[in-house]
Amino acid sequence: GGGFTMDHVSQELGIEVASQSETANEGAKQAEVQHFENVVKAFLYYKEHGAHVVHKHEASFARLPKAHQQIISYLPAKFEAQKQCLQVNQDFLATIVADTDSFIKNSPLLTGARTSFDHIDGSSVDMDKIRCTLRQFVRDWSSDGEEERKQCYKPITDALLSYYSHYPEEQRYHLRVLMPGAGLGRLVYDVAKLGFSAQGCEFSYQMLIASNYILNYAPGKESLALHPWVLSSSNVWDAQQQQLKQVLVPDDLPGGLSPNVDFSMVAGDFLEVYRHQQGEWNCVATSFFVDTASNIVQYVEHIHSLLVDGGIWINLGPLLYHYTDAPDVDSTELSYAEFRSVILHYGFDLKQESQHACNYTQNPDSMMHSIYYCPFFVAIKKPSLPQFPA
Repeated sequence: GGGFTMDHVSQELGIEVASQSETANEGAKQAEVQHFENVVKAFLYYKEHGAHVVHKHEASFARLPKAHQQIISYLPAKFEAQKQCLQVNQDFLATIVADTDSFIKNSPLLTGARTSFDHIDGSSVDMDKIRCTLRQFVRDWSSDGEEERKQCYKPITDALLSYYSHYPEEQRYHLRVLMPGAGLGRLVYDVAKLGFSAQGCEFSYQMLIASNYILNYAPGKESLALHPWVLSSSNVWDAQQQQLKQVLVPDDLPGGLSPNVDFSMVAGDFLEVYRHQQGEWNCVATSFFVDTASNIVQYVEHIHSLLVDGGIWINLGPLLYHYTDAPDVDSTELSYAEFRSVILHYGFDLKQESQHACNYTQNPDSMMHSIYYCPFFVAIKKPSLPQFPA
């Protein structure tokens, strides 16, 4: 389908909804609206969800022997502080939802979608995804996420700069870089800030709603407060300093890109949206993305088809297959060695293969850290040889 560009406030920062055709049948539209509304409901239900979590702790405390309650008599004050943090988070999430109007207006499949509800049934919403979205804000748009961005994004931007070092900076906008699985859009923005034309693609509504807000409506640098770890009571060294910690976003206010740079975010499925864009991209950059595939071979084939001859695919991320536990979705799960052989099969030259230790939305202050030892590579699309008649 055609692109539906969003009204945007700052320069060139809009979200197109590209994959959604006007002609989708009513059933599909209703399902899409329902899905979108469920995501919005989850944003709006956050405080209530959090209150249930805190209430469990309060009830546990109330049932302790009085002598034990006296020893840890400061806990009720902590519970109150948690509730205040939950309110701050809820205000932040409600602000994000309040700015989805233009997003809905530009999505033919979302006609009539609501963003306010009299009653929300907590059992029907996915709260893990909202807690994850708050952590994504830390990773992508706060100074607390800088270390993780150095691990996960800098190898990609470094490779891009090195491969195109012969290009004068003011000519970089001619180079088009595509980033599927763009999340909250920081890598896309960082690539655009370097002067390349950059497009992110994202499928998940909670990411799209949140990136739409931070890219287009953030009122100022570090103008928004959130408490990303408030509900994590395990593995905490110090509750006051860490669990209740306030994080400010964004650490860099989107905007101020060079006038020729084309910057955009597209809503939809990577395989669908770019179906007819063979040879239109100079670079595809995938960060923590390839393992979202149901069929990873199809991703390799698709990325190869999108690139110009001599174009590059830069990849960094683990192989934590997204659909491995989904009973109703196929999942083809390759080892790195198998994945590598598929890449070579499609006619890529593999360069700069290495391993990087990366965190993913890790609480830096926690007692527990998950580390991924991720493959990194730059794959160059070899020109296809002309076919001469025998």
